[in-house]
Amino acid sequence: MRGISQDGLGVSSRTYLSALELGKQTPTLDKLDEIAGAIGVHPLSVLYYAYTVDLSPGQLRELGRVVRSEIDEIRKYDFSDG
Repeated sequence: MRGISQDGLGVSSRTYLSALELGKQTPTLDKLDEIAGAIGVHPLSVLYYAYTVDLSPGQLRELGRVVRSEIDEIRKYDFSDG
């Protein structure tokens, strides 16, 4: 992770963070939350960046449209326990 040291993150082991950087390990949601908190951003921002880092502005706009539409569809389902 550029711009911040592994020690600066204060999370996980150096081995684990190195494996993430090299693409040899995939973080759990809990670890993603921990890392995002350490750098002061929302976990969704980390995911968004990971999935969009190589997209053009047009592709970003289209992805935003698709995600908004899909969230509207997801909201139609009742995921409550009752």
